[in-house]
Amino acid sequence: MNRRRTRLWGWVGALVIGGSALVYGAVDDPGPVTNADRAYALAKDFACPVCLGQSVAESDVAVARNIRRQIRVWVDEGRTDEYIRDQLVSFYGDDIDYTPPASGVSGLVWILPVVAGAGAVTGLVLAFRRWRDQPTPEVDEADIALVDEARRRR
Repeated sequence: MNRRRTRLWGWVGALVIGGSALVYGAVDDPGPVTNADRAYALAKDFACPVCLGQSVAESDVAVARNIRRQIRVWVDEGRTDEYIRDQLVSFYGDDIDYTPPASGVSGLVWILPVVAGAGAVTGLVLAFRRWRDQPTPEVDEADIALVDEARRRR
């Protein structure tokens, strides 16, 4: 029983450390330091309206340059990220925003990976528990004789 308890505490400790590392990594984001960094970070969050698969920050077409310029103006004016996002979405539509809202059907994008991960961990725990709880088969003389005979044939 003592060994089982020690193993349990080991798993609990590993989960706490792993969970703490995930939370720290998700929360500890200092964000952009300068206005130029912030403008670039925002430009990466928007799709180029005329290019396929490129962000506004990556694209070099005239529309993307104009959007980057407008983002820099808004950042220099002290506008919030939400304001900039709302303005661009209202002008170019929802498809420009690479960050879907966390509500409605789009909220599934945020919650499904968490639910799938929790389900996978639960499934693994149940499978490991079932495998561990299976009784160890007893070895009798017939089994030993069978193994010895197989070894002699080789």
